[in-house]
Amino acid sequence: MSDMSAKVLCVVLVALLGAFGAKLAPAQQILPPEAVPPSFTEDARFAGRTRSRLLPYTEPASGQYVIGKQVMETLLRQLPVQRAKFSWELRIAKGTGNVFASPDGAIFVDEEIAQLLGSRAGLWAATLSHEISHIVRRDWARRYLFEKSLEQAEAPQLSLGEAGGFSGTWVEGQVSSSRLAVFCQSMELEADAEGLMLMTRAGFDPDFVPALHHLMEGQPGPREDSSHPAWDVREQRLRKVFIGAGLEYDRLWPERYASPGGNSPIVVYAGSPSGKRNATGELEVLVPLQCQNLAGSIEVVLRLTDTKSGAPAELRQVTGCTSNPTLIAFMLPAPEGHRRGHVQADISVLDNTGGILTHTLSPIPVR
Repeated sequence: MSDMSAKVLCVVLVALLGAFGAKLAPAQQILPPEAVPPSFTEDARFAGRTRSRLLPYTEPASGQYVIGKQVMETLLRQLPVQRAKFSWELRIAKGTGNVFASPDGAIFVDEEIAQLLGSRAGLWAATLSHEISHIVRRDWARRYLFEKSLEQAEAPQLSLGEAGGFSGTWVEGQVSSSRLAVFCQSMELEADAEGLMLMTRAGFDPDFVPALHHLMEGQPGPREDSSHPAWDVREQRLRKVFIGAGLEYDRLWPERYASPGGNSPIVVYAGSPSGKRNATGELEVLVPLQCQNLAGSIEVVLRLTDTKSGAPAELRQVTGCTSNPTLIAFMLPAPEGHRRGHVQADISVLDNTGGILTHTLSPIPVR
């Protein structure tokens, strides 16, 4: 796809997600968000328009992306007969910067994200199982009905204020936005949990989920979205589910290399660094690491920037990460500007191919 096609796709996607939702007729029936009435059809209408508008700007998952299609087929075989209600398809987009699931079963993956996932079936499984869960749960419809219920609850509380303006609008709008954000985050966590169990049953190690989270967190550019919990929050909330999924995976695939997802991924957690000056004035920085499924070595890259002077420094160290936690010590003669409260750490952990396993930005308290 050309750059012009990518720009057009962005415009089309924004228009579909924004304008279409605003012009919808009132929901046919307002029920608790957990239930979608059988007569509800707005999600099907939205899906039809989405597919027809986006198809010219996207491509089927073929060639280097055929692994994604194969993984999707493996995941879908784990679903009950209701999978037949959807027109499942995986398509690659350019310029969206995201992964988007249409209510009818079409999943659109941005080309850059697809390239990050590469040929690693487990990362594709972690990505697609989450989106499949959204579709099967009809989360687009659930969100739409919830928004409509907020609108109905909010409308009677508005009163005509001075100079013909509505009083309470801004406050109620804030409350509605907050409630919607909480509801959407809950849906994301539910899709995380169900997607995790789906990929486990299909033969993909649950550890590919944190591996995916760390990979995405390490990418440049802002990715904040009030409707999605932060990556670390999602992992904390999934801890109990991870335990159950791990036990199930071990039962189904005692020989992990023979599973559809292959060998388990390397997962690295970088803790908060600390720093102190030694007797000679050098700055010692300690970076705690916890590693899973590591056979071999990893490289830790520490970049320090004096937030006052902007003077950078970079150090690298290879480690086997043989204990939990493993403390990686870096020594450097700190610039004059590196005083208490002025050291910012940029920490990357790389595998033996140079791929990012985890990345974090953290201030270093210097004693």
